[in-house]
Amino acid sequence: MSSLPKIQIERSVGYRAKNNIADVRKVQTQLNLLLDPQRIRLVEDGFYGPNTKERIGDFQSHVLGFQVPDFRVDPGAKTIRALNDPASKQKWKGSPDRPRPVNPDKPDPVKPISPEDMPKIPVLGPTDLSGGFDTYPPPAQVLGPSLVSIPVDRDGAWIMVPSGSERSIRLGLSADEAVQIVSKGAGEDGIIRSFNNEDLIKVSVTGQTLKIKGLNPCKNCELDIVQGGRHLRIYVSVKPLRIVPLFVFHVEHGPGMKSRVSSSELRTVLKIANSEILRPECNVELELKGQTELSHKEIGKHLGAIVRGDTHNSKKDEWKYLRPFVKNGSFPQPHGADPVKTVNLFIVRNMRNVVEEGKRPVSVWGAMDSNSGMCVMRDRSIGRFTGVNGLAHTLCHELGHMLIGQIYVHGHEIVQAESHNPFTDALMFSGGKGNKLYRVEIEAMNPTRHRPPPLVL
Repeated sequence: MSSLPKIQIERSVGYRAKNNIADVRKVQTQLNLLLDPQRIRLVEDGFYGPNTKERIGDFQSHVLGFQVPDFRVDPGAKTIRALNDPASKQKWKGSPDRPRPVNPDKPDPVKPISPEDMPKIPVLGPTDLSGGFDTYPPPAQVLGPSLVSIPVDRDGAWIMVPSGSERSIRLGLSADEAVQIVSKGAGEDGIIRSFNNEDLIKVSVTGQTLKIKGLNPCKNCELDIVQGGRHLRIYVSVKPLRIVPLFVFHVEHGPGMKSRVSSSELRTVLKIANSEILRPECNVELELKGQTELSHKEIGKHLGAIVRGDTHNSKKDEWKYLRPFVKNGSFPQPHGADPVKTVNLFIVRNMRNVVEEGKRPVSVWGAMDSNSGMCVMRDRSIGRFTGVNGLAHTLCHELGHMLIGQIYVHGHEIVQAESHNPFTDALMFSGGKGNKLYRVEIEAMNPTRHRPPPLVL
């Protein structure tokens, strides 16, 4: 067979190799040229999969005498020299195929990917630089089974996508290799569908950018990406917009002791809370339903210069004078969002809370009664200046206490709902300035039901 062309490959092909699409196709073509005409040919699709792996191993066993094939074709090594040797055709005769259908080497989309033996595609991060994202491998501070009562999947990246919106992730993809989306429920149109054929997400790849559009609410929709023998799993949670109704009371708890937050400043606080923290992190939005001034005459008592909260001693607790003004109501939610309690925010000049029974009250920026949705906060005003950023952060932090509930774990015991995230970059860190919500916190702030992909029976 003197007409056998010589091939050269730039990178290794095969098990745990780079597997550039052009190199894989060269190897597949050369194997087909050397193969006995009676045997089943490979589909020359440039994708290294089980068929190509089996054929490389069979070639190494019968032509090179490998007792344990390594399933690799390396530049300049024995296997590629044998592939370029016309005498290999005669040596390879006499190894019949087992009857099986001729299928491409592309992974079967209904079979789960086993990523243990595959190198990982690097994750460079979301293009919008917003929250609602965990990279892979997960950083040490990602809340896992040892820190929360709800275990999280740690074998892939994770992203929150608002329903009806699109987010993009930059990945370490090669421009000259085909990218495969290998997930249950994945169609050729790039849409991942649920068991009842409902469109969940739409996926497309442009260069190094993976674009994910949220079509309908879902939780932890598995997305497996394969390129050149490398793999990455991404969990996608599509979140509907969850509206939290808010009533605000500007409290005058004594003569000359009135909240100094103006209506325009309150609007600025809500704009910061929604646009910089809640919507980017978990697609939650505070919606102002009304605000009013609450005088000490309406309260029926002078509360003094400092409003005291004390759940351990009802006689000294001054929150009880504000509770009669709490408003509750039923407000419609957008499609797919869970109902939520109304938040009643009482803004005061100064406040202290008794954190532990028998202890003296301590100065705090705010506090939330998660059962009733009643929140009391300091106005953070000095003279004519109001710290709107601090108010927005505290409001989101206290809202988190109401919505997240008991997920934090110390050792093997679940601590109280008012406990805090132990990491300093977290929104739920006590006294911190971070805005980050972690995966389990986002799922608690804006829960969505899990919609499994189609089952293949």
